[in-house]
Amino acid sequence: FTPTNNMIMKERREYMFTLVRQWRESGLTRQEFCLQHGITLGKFSYWINRWKEDESGGDNVFIPMGSPGTAGHPVLSVVYPNGVRLEVPSADLGLLSRLIALA
Repeated sequence: FTPTNNMIMKERREYMFTLVRQWRESGLTRQEFCLQHGITLGKFSYWINRWKEDESGGDNVFIPMGSPGTAGHPVLSVVYPNGVRLEVPSADLGLLSRLIALA
C-alpha cells in the first residue's frame, strides 16, 4: 500500500490544525510555540490562516447589508465563537433572535 499525495496532505493538514489548537490553548506567543515545536514562524502562520478559514467555512466574502444605526436606532452586536461579528439595529429584535440562535 502506497499512500497518495491526497492522503499525505490530509494527514499533514490535520497535524498542523492540531498544533494550531494546541498553540491557542497554550498561552505562548507564536514564536515561542514554533521554537518548542521546531517549525518556522512563516509556515505556522500559514497554517493558522488555513485553520481560521476552515473554522469560518472557508468563505471570507462578506456582503454589506446596509449601515447599522443610520435610522437613529442603537446597534446590537453578536460575536460568534469563530470571531465573526454581526451588528444589527436593536429595533429588529426578530432578526437579532434568529442570529443568536445560530451562535
